[in-house]
Amino acid sequence: MNVTIVRRSYDAFARGEMGAVLADMDEGIEWEQAQGLPHGGTYRGLAEVRANVFDPLDRDWWSEFSAVPDEFLDAGDEIVVLGRYRGVAKETGKVLDVPFVHIWGLRDGTVWRFRQFLDTAGWIEALAPRS
Repeated sequence: MNVTIVRRSYDAFARGEMGAVLADMDEGIEWEQAQGLPHGGTYRGLAEVRANVFDPLDRDWWSEFSAVPDEFLDAGDEIVVLGRYRGVAKETGKVLDVPFVHIWGLRDGTVWRFRQFLDTAGWIEALAPRS
């Protein structure tokens, strides 16, 4: 069941349906973005997550962006997702293609915690202007 909930979020993200992406998340979700990213750190609550994680993706950074899951590992109340971020940076035109690991914590069918691990150097390089 938990894998289905997590998979549903990636599917909605791929369709650009942000309401559906957030639908299974607790209002007080704890969201950990990888340190070293422009928006790295911990955010609490759906409003903070949307403003600091999701809104800047298309608005500020990427003309194209996807988070493509390759594997879902079921650890009960935690689902580990292995995948790749792919995109094209708005300002630089550079391509993003880096692996990620996401760990989703669920309780009673609701996502209460999300942790992100990725190649931050590849992300920063794609956003960095050419010198």
